[in-house]
Amino acid sequence: MRVLFHLGHPAHYHMYKIVIKNLIGLGHFVKITINTKDILEQLLLADGIDYENILPKRRRKNTKFQAFITFLKKDFKLFNIQLSGRYDMFVGTEPALSHVGWLFRKPVLLMVEDDAILIPEAVRLSFPFAKYIVSPVTCDLGRWQFKKIEYNGYQKLAYLHPRYFVPDLKIVRNVIPENERYFIIRLSALSAYHDIGNAGLTDNIVKELVSILCTRGRVLISSERKLSDELLKYCLKINITDIHHFLSYSDLLIADSHSMCVEAAMLGTPSLRFSDYAGRVGILEELENKYGLTYGIPVSQQNRLVEKVKDLLNTPFLKQKWLVKREKMLNDKIDVTAFWTWLINQYPRSIEDLKEKDCDDT
Repeated sequence: MRVLFHLGHPAHYHMYKIVIKNLIGLGHFVKITINTKDILEQLLLADGIDYENILPKRRRKNTKFQAFITFLKKDFKLFNIQLSGRYDMFVGTEPALSHVGWLFRKPVLLMVEDDAILIPEAVRLSFPFAKYIVSPVTCDLGRWQFKKIEYNGYQKLAYLHPRYFVPDLKIVRNVIPENERYFIIRLSALSAYHDIGNAGLTDNIVKELVSILCTRGRVLISSERKLSDELLKYCLKINITDIHHFLSYSDLLIADSHSMCVEAAMLGTPSLRFSDYAGRVGILEELENKYGLTYGIPVSQQNRLVEKVKDLLNTPFLKQKWLVKREKMLNDKIDVTAFWTWLINQYPRSIEDLKEKDCDDT
């Protein structure tokens, strides 16, 4: 089978890199297309992966109109790629995949980990055209639930499950001396279409957090946006492929990035997310309320964020407690990489088997 994956975010590459390797090993032909986003292209280059960048230039303005123009460009590019490549299946989060799949009557496995209510533009542009929407059990697709292929896991487990990722302390020790605590602050560009108009960690808030954290250890800032001169000295300068090793051994993550907070939970690292989306994302709500692995704080509650940071810093055996919580979560969830490999490799029988199972369960 000829399968086209479109990767629009570094997390998508991490999510699918082992699945893609498995499929190639099983005899499938795989093509990877991407658009420029953060360190995505550098990750592919570092791993020696062949790909085609269909949108190498970033959007000049972060507006909904520009986002729509970008969608049209992706449609045009992927349409032409399908004309020449004749792929049998499309996989990814990109709405343009749904359009091209629908036009050519080819199945699209649309990967979604956000609740439908949080991504209205993506829902309108992609859900009506996708054949299947593959999502965690906790993800609410609203009126499109009938298209859902669900699994009991999280996207990030596909690459951060201990079966696939083992953190290397030696990598961390090249930067952080032994017995020195450190904390990571992650700043998102907030440029994705679902982030437009939403707020996160401002420089003033970050400066206050740094002043608190510096009394307990080293502060490392990972940022998608330009840092002020005052914060530049805290910038995390490491190999782009090493971030998860650092995240794994960190005592605390504070972020306005949902993705990295989920990653922290997968690794057993406490995290605080300061975002307009706090309390609204199904995946993170389960990780917070069922497993106690992360905390969400709305941007209107800055004082609460500061107090929660102090509370966690004063919690005895903080990291050990989080690793116990992580183990409970891991015991509840499936091998997501194995699931995706099976789903694509055995298609369409895999879909039939899942539907039969749903019928048996009801």
